[in-house]
Formats: sequence, structure tokens, C-alpha cells
Amino acid sequence: MGGVIQTILMEETDLIVRRIKNGTVIDHIDGGKGLQVLAALDISAEKGDVITIALNVPSGKLKKKDIIKVENKFLEQDDTNKLAVISPSATVNIIKNYQLIEKRRVSLPNE
Repeated sequence: MGGVIQTILMEETDLIVRRIKNGTVIDHIDGGKGLQVLAALDISAEKGDVITIALNVPSGKLKKKDIIKVENKFLEQDDTNKLAVISPSATVNIIKNYQLIEKRRVSLPNE
């Protein structure tokens, strides 16, 4: 699984992932499940998606979490709900012009 990972090391203990101008940030993914999320949503570098991934990041609520940023791609509600099966704690943030426009919590899709 390829991707463009953009990070800047500040100090030994700090890691900053750059902000995105437009796109989707999937946050609070259960630690180690980020790659499953990418596969379930069919997001890949092979399709030209610019993807930033942080795996097993320390988190107060989850102990460890994954974060995915996908530039210039906006998830539909159906895509958001697919995440609930993989990571029920995930949130989806829609970003436009560096501003948070919408924040969604995932929920299981209706069958």
C-alpha cells in the first residue's frame, strides 16, 4: 500500500503532520486499524490520492489511535458509516480552505 506521507520532525518527542487545505481527516481510528480503513474506503496512492497516515499515535481516550488525512477527497455519509464496523470510535472531519466544515461520528449502516 503506497501513499504520500508528509511529516516534519520537530524534536525527538514531537511529530507534526501538516494541515490539509481541502479533504477529509479520519481521526480516533482504533490503533493499528488505519490500513483496514484505507482498504474499506478504497483509498490508495495508486489512484492518485494524497494520503497522510499516522499509526499508533498516543491518545488519551484510546491509548493508541490512527489518523488518516486524504487531500481533495470528501467522504459521503455512506462511506463514513462503513468505518463503524472497523472502528466505532472514529470521527470524520471535512476540511475546506483549512477550516473544519463538518464533523461526523460513525454509526453502523442500516441493513
